[in-house]
Amino acid sequence: METRQKVKLATKLLLFSVIAIVPFLKTTSLFFPYISGKVYVFRFLIMLAFLGWVYLMAKGKECRPNFKNFLIIALVLFFLAQVLVSFFGVDPTHSFFSSIERADGVIQFGFWVLYFLMLISLLKEKNDWRTLFLVFITVALLISIYAWTNYKSQPRLHGFFGNPSYLAAFLLFAIGFSAIILERRFFQSYFLNGSIIVATAFFIVALIFTQTRGAYASLAGGVFLFLLLTVLFLRKENKKLALSCGGLLLVGLISLIVLFVAKDQDFIKKNSILSRVTEITDIWEVGAVRERILTWQIALRAFKERPVFGWGPENFGSAFNKYYDYRIGKEEPWFDRAHNQPLEILATGGIVLFSFYLFWLISAVYLIFKILKEKKVLSFVLFSIFLAYFLQGFFLFDTLPVYLGLFPFLGFLVFEYNSIRTKTEILEKAKEGKKFKKSVPLYILVPVACFIIFIIYATCFVPYKANALAFKFYFLTTDETYRGSKPFLEKSFAINSPYVSWELRKRAGWEFLSILEGRMEGIKNSEDIEVIRDIYHFITSELEKVVIHHPYNPQIYYILGRMYRFGFEKLGENDLDKAERIIREGFNYSELRVDYFNEMAHVLLLEGRVEEAEELVKNYVKRVTFYEYFPYLTLGHFYFVAGKYELAMEQYDKAIESGYKFYESYLEYSRYMLAAEETGEYQKVVDVAKDYLERWGPDADTFFNIAVGYFNLGEKEKAKEFFLKAVELDEKYEEYRPFFENF
Repeated sequence: METRQKVKLATKLLLFSVIAIVPFLKTTSLFFPYISGKVYVFRFLIMLAFLGWVYLMAKGKECRPNFKNFLIIALVLFFLAQVLVSFFGVDPTHSFFSSIERADGVIQFGFWVLYFLMLISLLKEKNDWRTLFLVFITVALLISIYAWTNYKSQPRLHGFFGNPSYLAAFLLFAIGFSAIILERRFFQSYFLNGSIIVATAFFIVALIFTQTRGAYASLAGGVFLFLLLTVLFLRKENKKLALSCGGLLLVGLISLIVLFVAKDQDFIKKNSILSRVTEITDIWEVGAVRERILTWQIALRAFKERPVFGWGPENFGSAFNKYYDYRIGKEEPWFDRAHNQPLEILATGGIVLFSFYLFWLISAVYLIFKILKEKKVLSFVLFSIFLAYFLQGFFLFDTLPVYLGLFPFLGFLVFEYNSIRTKTEILEKAKEGKKFKKSVPLYILVPVACFIIFIIYATCFVPYKANALAFKFYFLTTDETYRGSKPFLEKSFAINSPYVSWELRKRAGWEFLSILEGRMEGIKNSEDIEVIRDIYHFITSELEKVVIHHPYNPQIYYILGRMYRFGFEKLGENDLDKAERIIREGFNYSELRVDYFNEMAHVLLLEGRVEEAEELVKNYVKRVTFYEYFPYLTLGHFYFVAGKYELAMEQYDKAIESGYKFYESYLEYSRYMLAAEETGEYQKVVDVAKDYLERWGPDADTFFNIAVGYFNLGEKEKAKEFFLKAVELDEKYEEYRPFFENF
């Protein structure tokens, strides 16, 4: 085998290994173990393959991409448009390098475009695509099996992706590629084809158990389109197939109608999967559905403010911060995605980027239409896969698990499009290629190799090292080993990489904040306290740099302002003025975010400016229009923190009258119970505790709260009854037995 063939084979194997290796990686020594390791290895493999590709392109034109293809041009232009709009966004650095949590960004998309170009340049035989799809299906099968074997820890299957939605998106492509293998008759063996059919059925079941509604809609949409196209266009050519598809279409539609008509029946309500599907009809009652609709509205408002170039790729979090809505993400309020790919692009890239986005979508559809003329059934499969991808993008966003399927799919479109071109065009291309088979001196590849080494170093090894060092700090402090933890943080911060520098400071800030907020009371060793104090000064100074260099980062004002406040409360640092300054800076980027106002109220109370704090909160709740109960709840919390329990109860009761359920949040439930106890409202203690039991089931603490409530109400038998229930679940309450026995 000559050198060129060896290099070509090695490069193909590297491209296959992207699918074969990357999905399985879970790096527990890094922040975001399901993401970071995958991305670093992906970049490494792409760069190694790139070296081989450059060598092959230098040796002959047959390994160069044909830029006369609309889809190739469209994807390259879409990437260049991302580069352009990034310079006009609110944080260009974030646009290019993203965060360690997402690991996307413009440069990362460039890696994917490069992967696509190598696929279409080197995989030019049917056997190549058969191999790639078989690798993809095998990987999907192994990941699904792994997810099932860990079902107890994954009630919503997520496999090695860490997120059920990501696994579902990956499985959509696995189902689609299985259909392509069967339609193109890649295997002549009945056994292999039967195995593919079984694997496809397994993928569908696994997808269902991810409990991802967007994936359900995407799969249903893809299947519906295939059945409909088959009925409409093959009813004369293949009546049997058209009739079968028509029957399936009818059965599917009837089943869907019956499901939603009977949604209130017990057998549906008690089934977690069926009920998850039917509950979408109660749009404002289902958190995930409500949040997506509200986030889409924010995306449109963001687009209206910056209609031409948008906020910049990866900067949706800044737009969300400005137009913050309390009804979105109560458990995770720092949304950084629109959860709708078209609206994400419209908001972050404006009309400019959205136009190129439409261009590449239309280009893909154009290629499928061209394939339709020669291969109808295949084109129906391709249309269905593309529609399924597009539909899931309405509820998710494009990221690594999606791209692992999307770019091979787009590459296959180019392959099939080229395969139906006229023999004359192919012959001309072959002759053209022979003209460029002159050897190129190897020293020409030296600068390319140096460039590749630099890229691998800068995009893989440097961010990996910084990430691992910062995670070591996290590991040690979580283990409450504070001494010796700071050097890891210093080494991490000393590594200057735009991929991680600012992000790791923020991540370390969250970790250190959790120490100040929840662990200080348990630290008795004076040396540990001094170590924490030293880390406090170091990390706050570093976070101040983030404020300067990335002012649109919405989390930094909350983290740093809160850290300064806890520094005052837990370490005796006189930094309340710094806390106030930072939070007021945050107001410049969001006048709606409740987190900022709550923190400012805390600071003002600690400074003794009670009236000013009260006025701040009152003015805030007058301006916002979230839930009807929100003003009462927010004011109630303010009065609770201020120690004015009667005023707090007054507001809490109004919140309940407006429809708020205190038992939905343990923190707010605890505040209500303490305020009720402080004001002697023991009947309310009993009533709300019983509501909590009804919602969450038996709980020792709640039983004890009810017992205390009845005790103070003078109802001896009921108090004893609930006390015994508490003891039955938790023996720690046994010490109170004399108290209730002698009542």
